[in-house]
Amino acid sequence: MRGLKTPFGEIAILLDQKPLPYTAQAGPAIAGLCPDLLGRFQIAVRYKPDGREHSLACVFTPVCSYERTPESGECLECQSFYNAQRIKMSIGLECEAGYPGGAGASDKYDYSADYLENGMAYLIFPDTKTEEYVFGIAWIADVGWEDPVNPENDRDVETWFGADPTLAL
Repeated sequence: MRGLKTPFGEIAILLDQKPLPYTAQAGPAIAGLCPDLLGRFQIAVRYKPDGREHSLACVFTPVCSYERTPESGECLECQSFYNAQRIKMSIGLECEAGYPGGAGASDKYDYSADYLENGMAYLIFPDTKTEEYVFGIAWIADVGWEDPVNPENDRDVETWFGADPTLAL
């Protein structure tokens, strides 16, 4: 699949603000973790570092207004977006971000992450050796930032699991 369209807009993969071609791989919802997802995709990008700093971003071109919130977890940097139609979309990547100098809490990752207004980005450093970067994208309906139907938001977490690129498709 090319040119993934989501309820929030079409997904673009950008290297230093320049679009890259990509293929989005569709995956099933995971019974027990995220059975109600309407969409679950992963986009793997191969990029051989060249010794310079780069930003590799997964963003959407907004077609609606939305609110956003970070939802990071252990080795998962994830950001979620909610719109007025009670749809939630999450974009995630495997990383540990937010440490001084861009370093993670362990030596597992030689890159970092950035939370963008309309997506997520890998931050590639001059000494980065990693050559594959995977973005996870998932969305669900009938949830909300302040959900009048389900105030416990128990289905809300499903996009977090669905956008985790370590949960293979």
